[in-house]
Amino acid sequence: MSNISTHKYALDELPDALDEMLKDFLQSSFEARQDAVQAGAEVFKSAIESATPKDTGEMAQSWKIKTKYVDVRYVGNTRVAKGQVHRKTKSGGKGEARSNVPLTNVLEYSAKSPHYGFIRQTFDAVEPQIFSAMKKTIENGGK
Repeated sequence: MSNISTHKYALDELPDALDEMLKDFLQSSFEARQDAVQAGAEVFKSAIESATPKDTGEMAQSWKIKTKYVDVRYVGNTRVAKGQVHRKTKSGGKGEARSNVPLTNVLEYSAKSPHYGFIRQTFDAVEPQIFSAMKKTIENGGK
């Protein structure tokens, strides 16, 4: 054992002590991080609900926040396109038909859609507000 110390820990005990301090810090900030990513997701969900094209209004009401993973939130939509959707072939022709295709995919990525890119545009427009909500939540200790 070394005679050198940090007043509280012997030098050879320092790595274990630092590991323990970091674990304690990560655990104490866990709830605040979860609250922060939830706050950011809520900001985006609200914005995307407002930006969603309205026909029957069902799609705008179908946005959900998925909380499956720690420190991650997915904002997704449960609506699917009615009928068959044809994918393009590599040559640009009409490809195979599929059903139960997420309506968001059709609206977001179809070059023929008048709403092409609306999800990305909405996210880009509210990104500062998302991070602001997250920062504010962390600064308030998760509240």
